[in-house]
Amino acid sequence: MTCRKCNSQNEEQANFCSSCGADLKKAKMPIWMQVFLVVLILAVGGLGYGVWEVYKLTQENNHSQKAVTNMQPIANDKIIEQVSDSTDRVTLIKNVQQKVFTIITSNSLGSGFLYAKGGYVATNAHVVDGEIDVSVRNSNGQEYAAKVIGISEHFDIALLHVPDYENEEPLAVESKESPIGLEVIAFGSPQGFENTASPGYITGQNRDEQVDRFIYKQIYQVDAQIDKGSSGGPLVDATSGKVVGINSLVYTSETSMNFAFSIPLYSMTSYFDEWIAQPMTRENILATAGIYNYYSYGESDNEVYYEEDYDALLAGQFVQSFRMYYEYALNDSNFYWIADMVTGVAYEELEDYVNDISYEGHFFHFLSNDILNVTYESGKYLVQTNETFDFYSATGDYEYFDRYKTYTVIIDQNEAFKISNISIH
Repeated sequence: MTCRKCNSQNEEQANFCSSCGADLKKAKMPIWMQVFLVVLILAVGGLGYGVWEVYKLTQENNHSQKAVTNMQPIANDKIIEQVSDSTDRVTLIKNVQQKVFTIITSNSLGSGFLYAKGGYVATNAHVVDGEIDVSVRNSNGQEYAAKVIGISEHFDIALLHVPDYENEEPLAVESKESPIGLEVIAFGSPQGFENTASPGYITGQNRDEQVDRFIYKQIYQVDAQIDKGSSGGPLVDATSGKVVGINSLVYTSETSMNFAFSIPLYSMTSYFDEWIAQPMTRENILATAGIYNYYSYGESDNEVYYEEDYDALLAGQFVQSFRMYYEYALNDSNFYWIADMVTGVAYEELEDYVNDISYEGHFFHFLSNDILNVTYESGKYLVQTNETFDFYSATGDYEYFDRYKTYTVIIDQNEAFKISNISIH
């Protein structure tokens, strides 16, 4: 063994150098070096652990990014679907409104919609009752001539023909009963506000009502905001865009709770289609509306000759229309509804009466208004009627009225009917 101190050779088993006496055992590592090595090992280990953690974090981040990337199409689809639903609803309303009309007659306003190819517009009978030639106004404010070609004696439906719309595609029609809970949109011109679309739901079915001569069978009850002027407008499935009903009645109580009724369209299509195939004659339409009260038979029982006194008969129809708007004026506390239908003493008395009961909470429900006779005296028409109505006071008291009245009707300088006086017998 070589001595590290003097380089002398010694025996392998010797513990000390024979020349210089130095310790021949292997030298121990200095403490400072041991400490250094420990620190170095820890440092290298820590560096390795850090590198591993960074690697793991990088992998996790990459995995998360991939997961987010994979999820994005689903989230985007949902957003696109929601935007699409909103866009579809806007498009549906816009498209339907292009085929909904305000019906303008000599006495009233109502609504209607393009029912069938060829320019056929469906509406309520009470909107055009007693009229043949009317006008329709589209959503852009353009007016076109229309003619009544069909009207029911028992159901509140009528059909118009509008030549200017013969080449337009009609609205789609639902051919079966619609369920309770169906989301719908009611279109029309409530209170004269055109291009109105009111969302809601069908809240009831199989309701039967009778108002005047009209029978309403199996009608839908809806909570969409339908008001005067909406009559004849379409009730549309908010999803499919199909017409499911014809808006026809509004129910308002003394407690201000209100809802509406719509005639199921599927139950009336056979009548509309029959009128399209075979339009009613002018005489039949006027007779159905009660315009022809006077007639005589010829040699054959099938020959009917009508004696026409249009002014006298239309004066009676005007009083019936007035009566409907008078109910609106009383329940809305708004003289505006009848202001252009009265003059003279009748104007003053009715304006005072409507203003006196305004906002007191009374409710009038008119039941019937029968024309008993129309006579002409000294340039005036005397229209005798029998009228019944229910009255509910603001305190909840109820009273039934059955009255006989005589309306004095004049024709003013503009050749328009005006009621100048009303007397109660």
